[in-house]
Amino acid sequence: MENITIGIVARDEIIGTTKVQVVTKNNLKYLHNKCNYISILNYDNSPIDTKILNKCDGIIIQGGKDIYPYHFQILDYAIKNNIPLLGICMGHQIIGLYSINSQNDKDLIKVNNHYLKDSLHKIKTTKNSIMNYIFGDEIEVNSRHYEALKEVKEPFKVTALSEDNIIEAIEYTDNNHFIMGVQFHPEDLDTTENLYNYFIKEVFKRKN
Repeated sequence: MENITIGIVARDEIIGTTKVQVVTKNNLKYLHNKCNYISILNYDNSPIDTKILNKCDGIIIQGGKDIYPYHFQILDYAIKNNIPLLGICMGHQIIGLYSINSQNDKDLIKVNNHYLKDSLHKIKTTKNSIMNYIFGDEIEVNSRHYEALKEVKEPFKVTALSEDNIIEAIEYTDNNHFIMGVQFHPEDLDTTENLYNYFIKEVFKRKN
């Protein structure tokens, strides 16, 4: 096990009548035996505790429904402190909104045909991107979202699109940072372990 710690941002759920914050089991499966990992629990929108973030060598913002100001604080901290960050679904949208200087999910677009839990669709990756390096020119991915990014601005670039031109992946524009977002759910696929392996490699490189 590598001596690195991954912070996974928990998401709000209701189990019965109890409000909880959770990290889904599949968000851990590709991290087992590769690192230590912790959950960053944020129960309100008070300023983030950087003492906790300082313990993280890498950060994952998993999917969810509710976007809060602390998500953008965590992302901003990761960028400014060169902590690799992987955004999944909602996490991907947070990165894109950050790029246009917005924290408002009203700046996302509505999509009606991308909540197909048991179906896969093809996306095409951009040449000379990390997505292309990991997956080649094309990969089949899942869909579980009603909203998507409308645009992405520097310092990020679009690196994968669906056949109906939904932004499926974004990356930081230079090699000095690793900040990446994917609209799909790689934790629920059997073909995406190399994405996590690449993320772990970037984490370990920056720690050393």
